[in-house]
Amino acid sequence: MTSTTPNIAFVTMVRDDYFFLKLWVDCYARHVPRRHLFILLDGFDQTPPDFTAGCQIITLPRSAPGPGWDTRRWKMLADFNATLLGRFDVVVLNDVDEIIVADPASGIPFLGALARAVEVGVITPFAVEVIHRQDICPEPIDPSRPILRQRPHVRVNTIYAKPCITSVPVRWSLGGHEADFAELHIDPALYLFHLRFVDRDRLLARQTARQALMQASLPGKEIVAGPGWSGSPTDLESFLVKFEHEGAPEERDFIFGRARKLMVEGWHKDKSSGYWKRGRVLNHRTVVVPERFRDLL
Repeated sequence: MTSTTPNIAFVTMVRDDYFFLKLWVDCYARHVPRRHLFILLDGFDQTPPDFTAGCQIITLPRSAPGPGWDTRRWKMLADFNATLLGRFDVVVLNDVDEIIVADPASGIPFLGALARAVEVGVITPFAVEVIHRQDICPEPIDPSRPILRQRPHVRVNTIYAKPCITSVPVRWSLGGHEADFAELHIDPALYLFHLRFVDRDRLLARQTARQALMQASLPGKEIVAGPGWSGSPTDLESFLVKFEHEGAPEERDFIFGRARKLMVEGWHKDKSSGYWKRGRVLNHRTVVVPERFRDLL
């Protein structure tokens, strides 16, 4: 990085999800020094994996799941994000199963696209979810190979188009889906790939562990956490099958102009929460990832 290039930091928080963490480290370490990657480990029982060497590891005490648990966590993350902005020009903060890339067709380097946050305050990347189409890709995921070559199917889900690239302090809603920043800047070059549904077996194992954690913390009670914590493993398996019933994946230009337009047209401030929300677009139709993206992740 040259002296004229904004300093950019990346932040995530993780407990046990080392499959996703390795993807996160590998992707962003291509662009910035590892000392710009901040990993918050959730629990003193967590041991940093070898592949995180050189990253900034901050190990935190666990906070037992319970009412307000995830709300407090996101307040802490917003505070940490604001702290880093005291030394970095741009901070990118996401869940560990969310990876941002730049469209090679845009002609804009990844860091150059992120750096535009310096001018606009907060950038929202367009979001797609990687879907494991088991009818087309039955083989288990191989972490040593590019993920999008093994799982080249996505769906649009703008709830994951998060205001996550910041040059100013913000407050986020639960899950980081909305913020108190009043302007919407959907960058045309940046895409967020949500990886929760990238592999059926990993998905079900992860959800089983989450359900067990919540049940052990407050048996029989609803836990206030992000939407990724709700739903049984059976529900999630049924959810994946729905995509097969919608037919073959579509070949598209991957610009998603209509979805972007609806996001902008639906932009509004939620009076009850004070957070700004974009129009929501999602469906069960899968789209083929263009070749130009397949080695980026």
